[in-house]
Formats: sequence, C-alpha cells, structure tokens
Amino acid sequence: MEFKLFSKLASLEGIELIMFIIAGVVFLGLLALVILYRKKNKPAAGIAEPAKAPLNKTQKLVYGALSLTLAFVLSYFKLFSLPFGGTITLVSMLPIFAYAAYFGPVYGFTAAFAFSLLQVIQGAYIVHPIQFVLDYFVAFTLMGVASFFPKNVPLGAAVAGLSRMLASTVSGAIFFKDAGFSYGFANPWVYSLIYNGLTIGVDTLLCVAVAALPPVKRLFDRTFRVN
Repeated sequence: MEFKLFSKLASLEGIELIMFIIAGVVFLGLLALVILYRKKNKPAAGIAEPAKAPLNKTQKLVYGALSLTLAFVLSYFKLFSLPFGGTITLVSMLPIFAYAAYFGPVYGFTAAFAFSLLQVIQGAYIVHPIQFVLDYFVAFTLMGVASFFPKNVPLGAAVAGLSRMLASTVSGAIFFKDAGFSYGFANPWVYSLIYNGLTIGVDTLLCVAVAALPPVKRLFDRTFRVN
C-alpha cells in the first residue's frame, strides 16, 4: 500500500486537471453563495433568532450541488494506492451520504446518480456493458441508500457503502475473474470481495469514522439547518 495523496494531485493534467479546477471553482462559488445567504438572513443584534424554517426546494438543490461538487473534488484526493489496483480516497463519499441522510430518498438518490455520471466523465474503466452499468450507475447510485437513515449519517454511510461494495463485488467476480487468477485467487468471488473490501470497504469505514465525530455531526446539523 502506497501513500498517494500529493503524487496523485501533482500528476493531474489535461482534461482531468481542467475538471478538478472547474469542480473546485464551482464548490467555492456555491459555498460563498450559501455563506452570503446565511449572513443576509442573520437577525440583527438584540433581536431574537426566529425558528428555523424548512429549506425550500431551491435551497435543497443548492446544498445538493455543494455536496456533489465537494464529493467530486475529494475523489481526486487518493490517500492510498493498493498493489493489485484500486485506491482509497479522502472520504469522497461522505458529502453524498450526509446529503442523502438529511434530505431523503428523492434528493439523495438523485445526487448519488449525478455522482455516478461525474465518475464516468472522470474516467470509466469498461470491459463489458453490464460491468459498466454495475460498477458506475448501480454501485454509485446505491450511495443514496443513506437516505433511508434520516440524520444518522454514520449508519447510513455504513449501509450505503456496503451496498455499493456488494454491487462492485458482483461485477468484479463476473467480469474481472482473470485478474483474480493472476494474483493466485482460485475463487473469483473471494478475490472480488477482498479487492472491493480493501478499497470501497475501507473508504466506507473512513466515512463512518469521520461522520461519527461529534464536531462533524454538529457541522451537518448547522449546515443543513436541523434543530
């Protein structure tokens, strides 16, 4: 296992570098928009703060775009590269898990599906049409499963991450069994489970661990305006 954070960022070039810069600019722009909106609606000194009103549809979509772009930016931060392939990112799935857990299935699955499209644009590895659908559209969209655990980001992240891992495990066992044989695995399911467990599984554990931190929980509550 090799630490890759800075070497990966330094190696960005061409369309990948352009996408990273655009995503970063969009994220900062959306963040500034949210901060300005909050300052504008902050009550003056001496005036009691009114009860928090529910976010409207436009505000929810802005938070969705903010979460999506942050997830996409974080996906470029590869913490570790494994010797047999695959990487571990800097909790890139966590913004999607949190958004889904706070805003429900419609918004959560929409954001997760949009994230799958960004992953395809970022660079898809395709050996078969069904593998492509499983590894990208199905696996990443299953991150929206976190929406079934309202405001419980750690549990939602654990179940959603496991769901994504299982979808990729099925794909790996069927379409990448030759890679398993080359590494000495006689059973493609064992190889695929280990491969995805050491990549998506570890990624998921990192997301759960960070989401369980009390300061992070308070940050989510404040950001998404939960009493």
